[in-house]
Amino acid sequence: MLHRSYLRAAQAEFQAWTVGVLLQAAVTAVPDRLALIWPAGPEGRRERRWTYRELQLDAERAARALLTVFKTGDRVATWAGASPEILILQLGAALAGIVLVTLNPANRAAELKYSLAQSEARGIVLDRVFRKMHNVAVLEGLRGELPLLEYVIYVDEWTDFVARSSTHALPGLMPDASAMILFTSGTTGKPKGVVLHHAGIVNNARFSTERIGLAPGATWLNVLPMFHIGGSVTMTLGCISNLGTQVLLSEFSAEGMLDALQRYSVTVTMAVPTMFHAMFQHERFAATDFSALDVIVTGGTAIAPELVRELRSRFGSDVMVLFGQTEAGGCMCLTRRGDDEDRITRSVGTPLPSSEAKIVSTETGEIADIGSVGEICVRTRCAMTGYFKMPERTAECRDADGWIHTGDLGLMRADGYLQVTGRLKDMIIRGGENIYPREVEDALAEHPTVSQSAVFGIADPKWGEQIVAAVILKAGAEVSSDTLMAYLQDRIARHKVPKIWHFVESFPVNESGKIQKFVLRERYENPA
Repeated sequence: MLHRSYLRAAQAEFQAWTVGVLLQAAVTAVPDRLALIWPAGPEGRRERRWTYRELQLDAERAARALLTVFKTGDRVATWAGASPEILILQLGAALAGIVLVTLNPANRAAELKYSLAQSEARGIVLDRVFRKMHNVAVLEGLRGELPLLEYVIYVDEWTDFVARSSTHALPGLMPDASAMILFTSGTTGKPKGVVLHHAGIVNNARFSTERIGLAPGATWLNVLPMFHIGGSVTMTLGCISNLGTQVLLSEFSAEGMLDALQRYSVTVTMAVPTMFHAMFQHERFAATDFSALDVIVTGGTAIAPELVRELRSRFGSDVMVLFGQTEAGGCMCLTRRGDDEDRITRSVGTPLPSSEAKIVSTETGEIADIGSVGEICVRTRCAMTGYFKMPERTAECRDADGWIHTGDLGLMRADGYLQVTGRLKDMIIRGGENIYPREVEDALAEHPTVSQSAVFGIADPKWGEQIVAAVILKAGAEVSSDTLMAYLQDRIARHKVPKIWHFVESFPVNESGKIQKFVLRERYENPA
C-alpha cells in the first residue's frame, strides 16, 4: 500500500524497434494470417483482405513510391477518412522514414491551413470528398498560401501513385527517428503537433496490448479515427503486435459496428462513450451476437461508472478503462482483466510497464499525499520528443526531468490505481472552493433519466465562477432541474451542485468523441 502519490510500474523489455521491424516480426511469425479486412460498403464496394505478407509487400511498394518524390525526414500529411490506403500509407511512410502528419478529415480551410503550415508538410494524401465537403476546392483555395506544399495525392489515385514504385533499397532507420506528428485534439484551444518516435509508439502498443491480455491472433475491430493515436497506434500497431486480424471501418456508425462485431466474430474493440450510447439505442442491438467479444476497452474521455456497469451487463464481456494522451505516446494507464467493480468503475488503472506516475500539488509542485487531488504526471520512454517547432510549449508540458504534465487532475489510491477528476483547465473555483466537474458528472450518471452530462464553469461576479450542467436525457425520459438538484444534494456537497441547467439533444464533440466544453461555454456566454 502506497503512502504518497508516486508509483513506478514493473520493468519490461523496451524493444529498440521501428514500425518496420514490428511488421517484419509479424510477417516472420504468421505470414499467411489475415492482417487486415476492409468490409464491404456502399455503392457495391467489395470486401478486401490482406495477409501479413501481402500487407508488408504493399507497404514496401508504398514506401518506394513515396521516395520517388519525397526524401527520408520529409513530412507528408493525410486528410482523409480511414481506409486500407491510409493504413498502408502509414506503414509505408514508416518504412521510408517519412514523418506522417495525420489531420482530422473534418477540418475546414482555416484548420487545414494552420496544420499544413505549422507542420511544414511537403505533401498531402486526401479524399476528394469527405462528408459532402469538396476537399479539392478547399485545398486548391489554399495552395497559394502554402509554399512548402509541393505534392497532392488523392486516395482514389493511390494505385496509380504506387505504380511508380522504384527498386532501390529502403533506408535504415534508428528507433528514435520521428514517425508521426499527431495534432492535439483541440478540446482546450489551438492544436499542437506532437512528434512521436518509432520505438515509442511500437512499445506503447506492445505494452497496452499485453495488459489487455489477449491470446495471439485475436480479431480487432477498429472504429477509431486513423488520425487519432487510438486508431493509428493503440489499435493498428497493437493488433500487429498481437499478430491479430484488424477489421477496419471507414468511420463509426452504430449499425456498421454492430454488423462487424457479429460478422467477423470480433474479440476486442475500443470505443468512446458516445459510440456505445449510439449502439445501445439502435434497433439491432438486442439481436446482435456478442458471444465472441472477449473484452471492450473504453477511454478517451470521462467514463461514468454507470456506463462501465452497463457495458459489462449488455455485452457480457470484460471491460477495461484506458487513460491516454498523445504526448505520452498513447496509453498511460489501463485497468486489468479481473479487476473488481470498484477498480473498473472508479479508476483508470495503473501505469503501463516501464513507466512512472505521480500526482503533484497544483500549488507547490510536490508529490501529493495518497487520496489528494493534483495534476497527473507520467514519465515514459514512449513519450513525444516534443511539439513540432514549439520549444516553449514543449517545456510547459515536459519538464527538465522528463515528466509529462498531462493537464489532467486526479488522485492516486493506496493500491496504486489512478482516478481522474477532470482537466486542470476545467476545474471550477467557486467561492474559493475547488470543484471538479468529473465528480458532479459521475453523480449525475447514476440518475436513471440521465444519459450524459457535461459540467463547466462560467464567470460570476459574486462567486468567481458559477457551475453549469448541460444534460442529455435518455430517450423518452423527463426530469426537472429541481429534481436533479435535489438528487445531487443527497450525494455531493451543496456547493458543488450546479445552479444553472441546460437540457440539450447533443454535445459538441471532436472526432475522437471528446466533449468540447469550451464550445459549450462559448455557446452559453454568446447565445445565438
